[in-house]
Amino acid sequence: MSSTTLPVRQVLMALVLLPALYLDFAVYQAGNVWIALAFLVVIAFGAYIYLRPEAYPFRYLFPGFLGFGLFVIFPLVYTVCIGFMKYSSQNLLPYDRALELLQQETFLSGDVSYHYRLFAQDNGKYILVLQDMKDPGRRFASEPIELKAGQQSGASDAITPLKPIDPNTQPPGKALEMAQVTREKLFIPMRGRRFSLPDRTLVSLEGLARFAARQRLYALNPDGTLTNRKDGNVVHADPQQGYFVNQKGEKVGVGFRTFTGFDNYTRILSDPRIQGPFLRIFVWTIAFSICSVLGTFATGLLLAVVLEWKEIRLRKIYRTLLILPYAVPAVLSILIFKGLFNQEFGAVNAFLRGMVHFAPEWETNPWGARAMILLVNVWLGYPYMMLICTGMLQSIPSTIYEASAIDGSNAIVDLFKITLPLILPPLFPILISSFAFNFNNFNLVYLLTAGGPKMVGGGIAGETDLLVTYTFNLAFRDSGTNYGLASAIATILFIMVGALAWINLRIGGRNVKM
Repeated sequence: MSSTTLPVRQVLMALVLLPALYLDFAVYQAGNVWIALAFLVVIAFGAYIYLRPEAYPFRYLFPGFLGFGLFVIFPLVYTVCIGFMKYSSQNLLPYDRALELLQQETFLSGDVSYHYRLFAQDNGKYILVLQDMKDPGRRFASEPIELKAGQQSGASDAITPLKPIDPNTQPPGKALEMAQVTREKLFIPMRGRRFSLPDRTLVSLEGLARFAARQRLYALNPDGTLTNRKDGNVVHADPQQGYFVNQKGEKVGVGFRTFTGFDNYTRILSDPRIQGPFLRIFVWTIAFSICSVLGTFATGLLLAVVLEWKEIRLRKIYRTLLILPYAVPAVLSILIFKGLFNQEFGAVNAFLRGMVHFAPEWETNPWGARAMILLVNVWLGYPYMMLICTGMLQSIPSTIYEASAIDGSNAIVDLFKITLPLILPPLFPILISSFAFNFNNFNLVYLLTAGGPKMVGGGIAGETDLLVTYTFNLAFRDSGTNYGLASAIATILFIMVGALAWINLRIGGRNVKM
């Protein structure tokens, strides 16, 4: 039996490993050396587990560990690493790419320009012909060259020589019109190419319709600095700023990503533009989470206690109706409430105007917006708490309440002296989980207020922003898109929520032992 199953397993592994190795090689060719190396280690580890008999017990765990590492550990480690870097829309490229772009900058070195035409060859290549705009008798032609439509050539491409041709000589091939060159995007690969005339003058494409003599603006020195050929200034990389700077300290070229240590974390506490909004949003996040947990728990417990009274008729119908909000998708409920709380045309303010001649500013007043968010969140969360409390109330023996009634107790005393002490200990982990959930309640704030109204002097921060929505705004909606700072805040959030999860597990484990 083993002689038949072993080859099948090896063939199946080969069918999986070969595409995986090809994908790994493609990742390596794209320049992601460390990702390719990590991927290769995973491939080798998987091959060992599924081919070696002694690793048999791990075959069922490997997919789970692989998914855990890919979707949990990797994003987490990547986020923490980004938090230690200057990484934003202004410092987006790696250092090598920023240096390459700087080396590609050129400047005009003469006043002679050339018309050009391309002649398509049967083998897919093209012959470039230049004609002096001032002296049409000067014409130059290249050997057939390869131009990949829409793909820009790199800075390291070799210089293509041009040879003089007779003014009446027609190069072989089909002459392309300028409209055809533009439509097929053949001007893009020509931008990265340099051509040399017989007198060694370099020419390159200037605009779309002409060639001109140009030179590279910067020359790379052995110590890594660059010298400007026009004015002689020396440019060097400044890792602290993530830019190349000249001798006057002025930024040159595009920025690049750089490791800055704890700069993003210290910026949260020291930069007044971030410190103020961050602390206000942090306090509001804590208050929102506590009020949400207390509000949903109190509402759910109250309704559960009321619906336990046997004197109430049709209790099952009431309980079903009260659970219905839990059955409606939260996204749909939030959008409906957004319309109801519209301070100009919403049904809530129309009702309040008619009853008490008062219409709160739910969208423009910070406290009105916070109250709206809490009301909607309590509406969304109370059914879950009511279900949990109902189950716990029904587990309490009725004889306890009967004995309490004989002693002359009442409903209020029973609630605080009997019910709460019995249900709170097992409910505590659920309340902590609810706190952690509301700490990162992104959907509610994003869909209901989008963080508004705007915080005065807070930049992109809003009065109802939670830390998670503030992080999102910093990373994706701010004009600067500061990924490094957003990742630092996300790391702080992870530590806080992780601490809550640890406390929750400790309390849960203690309850199990009891």
